[in-house]
Amino acid sequence: MFGAIGLLLSSLVKQLENFAGVMNFVIFPMYFASSALYPLWRVRESSPLLYYICQWNPFTHAVELIRFSLHGQMNWTALAIVSATTAVFLFAAIVSYDPTRGFMARRRAAE
Repeated sequence: MFGAIGLLLSSLVKQLENFAGVMNFVIFPMYFASSALYPLWRVRESSPLLYYICQWNPFTHAVELIRFSLHGQMNWTALAIVSATTAVFLFAAIVSYDPTRGFMARRRAAE
């Protein structure tokens, strides 16, 4: 999923300097609103609103999938959500890819 999001962002961001803004306004809020720092059950105890925000965050399900796998268990719901979001982001990255902006196009233009 993270690779598919990275591919989508790399096909949408026109300049490398703009990527810092994308990190600050897209990736970091998704990271902090996931269960990476606190387990989901602790988030639910402290704030029901934040718990529901975390439930809609695909990063939460990726973290939960890793967390369950470390205990030798499988979270099928998290696997389904991570697979579905990976497919959606990968499809969006493929559709938004512009081959005229690629390395080979710049190389041909320089010659």
